[in-house]
Amino acid sequence: MTLRVVLVCPYSLDVPGGVGTHVLGLAGWLAEQGNAPTVIAPGTRRPGAGPGVEVELLGPATGLPFNGSVANLALAPRQSRRAVALLGGADVVHVHEPLTPGVAHAAARAASRLVVTHHASFQLPSPLHAALRLRARALGPRVSLAVSPEAAETAVAVTGLLPTIVPNGIELPPAPPPRNRWRGGARPRIGFLGRSDEARKGFDVFAALAGLAPRAGLDAEFVAAGPGRVRDPAVQHLGTLDPEGRARFLAGTDVLVAPNTSGESFGMVLVEALAAGCDVVASDLPAFRRVLAAAGVGDVFETGSATAALAVLRERLGSPVEPLVAHAAAARWSWERVGPQVAGAYGEVVGMA
Repeated sequence: MTLRVVLVCPYSLDVPGGVGTHVLGLAGWLAEQGNAPTVIAPGTRRPGAGPGVEVELLGPATGLPFNGSVANLALAPRQSRRAVALLGGADVVHVHEPLTPGVAHAAARAASRLVVTHHASFQLPSPLHAALRLRARALGPRVSLAVSPEAAETAVAVTGLLPTIVPNGIELPPAPPPRNRWRGGARPRIGFLGRSDEARKGFDVFAALAGLAPRAGLDAEFVAAGPGRVRDPAVQHLGTLDPEGRARFLAGTDVLVAPNTSGESFGMVLVEALAAGCDVVASDLPAFRRVLAAAGVGDVFETGSATAALAVLRERLGSPVEPLVAHAAAARWSWERVGPQVAGAYGEVVGMA
């Protein structure tokens, strides 16, 4: 059955982020299956989207601080009106983060065949809890998904509905070559991928780790990629990378360090790194522990401690993972595995109509 699916992303596609990447990847998989997906999102620059994927950009976004980050949302009433108008003729409307202000909540209220995905995990102060409860009551019948148990817990608290857990998906890259000592050159390359100017991403821990390593006799190259300004002489900074540059960065990295301190509901960067053949050293956050335990690759360290990160990093470098093993472990999150789970939700909501 061919479906016209409208996917609504609340966050600007001009700013790299996990939800936007997930939405575009899902749309690409849906098109490959013969469906007709349309992505609606804030933004001014057309992103890379697969063949058969239509993208409707709603214009500039407004940044709102939330959960230790900045949410770039389309808040103008005209943007919400346009988003709702674009839902016409859809067999399924799939809204990501449906309670966010702006186009996502407007589209979710207007949709008749609605699937929602909750991505975020956070602790709710009571006034915000009450406000989100009111927003949730404005939505009609729907099939509810969450990307992790942490996101599901938040969703239950604010909607009263228990979502089905369907993880984030990735486009699995080709298998990497077998290990021939270090992937980055004559010495191991240790990578950080994320916003260096967003405190919860933990770049300060990575920079401290880079400073500790030579004093501890660990000869390695420390390289960071992502938005933000880096002035630490111990870290080479590549800046913001396009998807191709991101893939090259991971393909040349031996160990990805994910020193995030809070606010993570899944761990998409860990899965991307595994898919590229990297080993992973990550903060001891519940979501990160769950991903690495499922993969059977990588290890965690005490959150916020560069000293603990150094000890775990040294262990990983002493017995580096075979890239093909890491790549195979990431296959469980490929769209070939995750996509059919989402399609099952679409079948359920079509049956409800």
